Amino acid sequence: MSLKIEYAAVARCTPEHVWRVFEKIELWPRWDPSAIREVRWLSGEPWTKGAKFEIAMLKPMAFTLTPEVVEAEPPVYVHLLGKGSGVTGEQHYIFKWMPETKSTEVRTLQEFSGGPILFLGSSLKPGIEAGIQHMFGRVIEEAEALAREEAAAPPGEG
Repeated sequence: MSLKIEYAAVARCTPEHVWRVFEKIELWPRWDPSAIREVRWLSGEPWTKGAKFEIAMLKPMAFTLTPEVVEAEPPVYVHLLGKGSGVTGEQHYIFKWMPETKSTEVRTLQEFSGGPILFLGSSLKPGIEAGIQHMFGRVIEEAEALAREEAAAPPGEG
């Protein structure tokens, strides 16, 4: 059994603005300190194939994952595969520009498997979904603020 999650939201800014916020993994805990204890790069050049980082989670249960970058096409796509604490997680993050609305669809597809997922199953899903929704909300908030700051800056300063 695996746990599958899909979530999408819209940011009123470009994929580049979203990426500039998302790529700073060491800042991820500030988006939800009750759920993410620490995130840090372990090896490789950040956001390149084979690079690894560690994310220590507190919710929906305490566990540590070590995702590896399977594929990255900044600023529009990242595919991660992580293992740790008996859990395997595969995540896709897609930041798609929508020219008709001058906005970016921020989407994730995630799948988790392993003993803890088999044992706790669907009881974990609402907590994981809430965490993703909260994280995306904060990423979008910061990316939109960045876009507004750059739009307001005098030419040559943005």
